[in-house]
Amino acid sequence: MYDILARIEEQLADIELESLRRTSIATRSKFLERAVAIEAIPDFWSTVIDEAPPEIDQRIQPRDVAALSCLIGVDVERFEVQDADHGEPRSVKLRFTFKPNEWFVDENLEKKFYWRMSRHGWSGLVSGPVGIQWKDIDLTEGLLDMAVKLWKKEEELYGSGQTRDDAKSTEEFKTLIEKIERTPQDAISIFAFFGFRGHDISARESEEATSRKRRLAEGADQWKEMDKESPPLPDTEIYPHGEEVAIAFSAAKERDAEVSDGELVSDSESSEDSDGLQGENYEKRLSKKPKISG
Repeated sequence: MYDILARIEEQLADIELESLRRTSIATRSKFLERAVAIEAIPDFWSTVIDEAPPEIDQRIQPRDVAALSCLIGVDVERFEVQDADHGEPRSVKLRFTFKPNEWFVDENLEKKFYWRMSRHGWSGLVSGPVGIQWKDIDLTEGLLDMAVKLWKKEEELYGSGQTRDDAKSTEEFKTLIEKIERTPQDAISIFAFFGFRGHDISARESEEATSRKRRLAEGADQWKEMDKESPPLPDTEIYPHGEEVAIAFSAAKERDAEVSDGELVSDSESSEDSDGLQGENYEKRLSKKPKISG
C-alpha cells in the first residue's frame, strides 16, 4: 500500500507543478505592472530589506547596509518556463537593480538558479558564480572574485576534457580554499550570495533522475524510495545559505508576502509544498544592524 500512496503523492506533485507553470504565465503582465507602481514609492526596497526574514536579515553584515540602501528593484523570473505546458517552473532568475553608488559599477546584478535533482533523489536549486565590478571597496573582501575565477578555470578545464579532480590542483582552487578557511562564516557579506553554487548536479544527471522518478510514480519501474538526503556542499562553496536567500527573495516577489507593507516571507515558516515558496508573513524582528531605510 505504501508504494501506491507514494505514487499518488508524486502525481499530486506533478499537478502542482503544472499549476505553478500556468500561474507563472498568467501573472507575468501583472507583476510588470506592479514593478512600475513600486518604482513610484520612495525607499520601497530599503524598507522591505529592513523587514527581512531571518534567511536574509541574519546574512546582512553592518558593512553591507549602505550598499543595500541603493537597491531600487528586485525582479523574479521563472526563466525556464517556455509556455503553460513546458519548462521547469522551480528555476528562477533574480535581478537586483541599484541606483548609482560608490561600491560597484553594475546597475543590474542577475543570478540564475536552476532546479536540479541528483541521482540519489535530493532536489533543490544550484547556480553559478556571478561577478561584481567593484569600485574601491570589495564588500566580500575578495571572496566573490576568487569564486568567479575558479568557476571560469573549471569551465576551461572541462572544455578540454578534464575533470573536477583536475581543478583541485589549480592555483585558483587552492587560493579559494585558503580564503574560505580564513573567513568566519558569520562574517561573510551578503553580496557573496552572488557566488553561491550549490551541489554539483549537471542538467543531464537531473534529467535522468527526474525521468526515473516519473517512471516510479507511473508504476513503470519497481518502486523503491529514493534517498533524498542532501549531499555535502563542495569545499569551494563560499555561500552555503544561497538557496535559502534565493527562496526568500522569490517568495517576497511572487507569493502572498505583503510587500506593500514592507514584509518578506520567511522560508522557515513556509509550507512544504512542491515549489517551496509558499509561506506566511512573519513578525518584524529587531535588527542588530542600522536601518537601511530612512
